[in-house]
Amino acid sequence: MGRVYIPAKVQRRGCALLNQQCWLWGQDCRRAEGNLLLAGGFSRLRAADGRSASSQYTLWLREGRCVRLWGFGLFFGEADEGIYLNRFEFLPRLVRSGGNRWHGAGEFEGLEAAADVRLLVEAVRWIAGYERWVLGAYGVGYRRACLGGWSKRSIEPEHLPGAWEGLARRLVAGQSRVGADYLAQAAQMP
Repeated sequence: MGRVYIPAKVQRRGCALLNQQCWLWGQDCRRAEGNLLLAGGFSRLRAADGRSASSQYTLWLREGRCVRLWGFGLFFGEADEGIYLNRFEFLPRLVRSGGNRWHGAGEFEGLEAAADVRLLVEAVRWIAGYERWVLGAYGVGYRRACLGGWSKRSIEPEHLPGAWEGLARRLVAGQSRVGADYLAQAAQMP
């Protein structure tokens, strides 16, 4: 089985966006007025043994798809099969038999890379939609406050949905174009 090809520049952009996004989801969980993920329809699951570990948030989407979020990354797909994205590595990893249970970070080590980007593109577009929802419902001021403690270079909140959509377009273009054409386009990415 082949491995998906994502140019290094696109991967770096995806890493930066996902790292910031995981920070934002963490801020959404700690929102003073109440957990924004729970308000948005997610369910929370903690480790059954009571250990201090990242909570898992699951949102069921249409057609049997789900999103699972942790401080260390995300899962996107169906309950038993999909992709995992590590917060610091923008490379979709194939997950089988995920199941509707709590998962720890160690379970996602050593997974093979996915063979295509279809689920990754869906996941990236879902994130863009989530950010549009946050901006529309809670405003750019809320998102700016969330980034107040972020010490790394950030994408301005009002540009996040567009940044995610742009990344999805680059991923789709990369799969439909051949070699040099795509590499030239990726090299032009800011």
